[in-house]
Amino acid sequence: MLKEKTPDFWAEAWEKAHKHSLNARRRRGFDQMEYWNSMAEFFAKTAKRTDRGGRRQKILSWLEGEGALQPGMEILDIGAGAGNFTIPMAEKAACVTALEPAPAMLEALRAGVEEKGLANVQYINREWEAMDPQRDGLSGGFDLVFASLTPGIKDVGTLEKMCLCSRGWCFLCDFAGRRRFPGHEELWSLIFNEKMPLPGHDIIYPFNYLYLAGYMPSFQAWIDVRDREMPVEEAIASFEQYFWRYAEPAPETKKTIKDYVEKKSVSGIYHEVYRVRLGMVLWSVSEKIK
Repeated sequence: MLKEKTPDFWAEAWEKAHKHSLNARRRRGFDQMEYWNSMAEFFAKTAKRTDRGGRRQKILSWLEGEGALQPGMEILDIGAGAGNFTIPMAEKAACVTALEPAPAMLEALRAGVEEKGLANVQYINREWEAMDPQRDGLSGGFDLVFASLTPGIKDVGTLEKMCLCSRGWCFLCDFAGRRRFPGHEELWSLIFNEKMPLPGHDIIYPFNYLYLAGYMPSFQAWIDVRDREMPVEEAIASFEQYFWRYAEPAPETKKTIKDYVEKKSVSGIYHEVYRVRLGMVLWSVSEKIK
């Protein structure tokens, strides 16, 4: 059998993509958990926004249409964040277990759950990579194992753990090809004098691995368009927070960001439209040809 037609080919390709990805460019000493904690307030606001026709509605509608999100279900939400999906799923399901390693993000999630008056959400404050389904009592414990745009699903090992925890469905949403973030891409070129790398996690790797491993994955892709508008100072702070993952907060970098935002702003407001192609995969753990 040709190597390209084996699950191992895609497992290796996934690992190689990470080694040359945007994530691999994070500067030494950068505290990833501190970053996610700092983003908790932003994600909490996002979780409360109306999402007519957006990613959340598209995903939940697809799950419901496929019978993968129904009343009475028990769900595991990996990388739950501030509750963008945990809360609406808990409003339909019997119970949602939200796994979120960042303490501030978890507190924002708890606050959102309490605000909605929900009593059917349980919490796990750990990284998915550190979880052992058998040791931690998660094996076969859920009707749906859900993960959307989470760095926790980053290789075959973390993907297969999803299957081990499910007695029914698994769902994964991730980027699908190149993203178009004008501000981030243009600033990356100005700061590093190179084209911005791809993120490394792409739905093509888990989809092809699952398909060749014998599962029957369903797939959809779409372009997610977002309109971002904010005051100059807020935009500068947002870009600085992003780029400190990859560069030391040096005066020249701060000046580059400040000059860029001010040049692109009109009447004190920075505005950009970014386009992201997303893909989502849904599969049943029982439908596998061995």
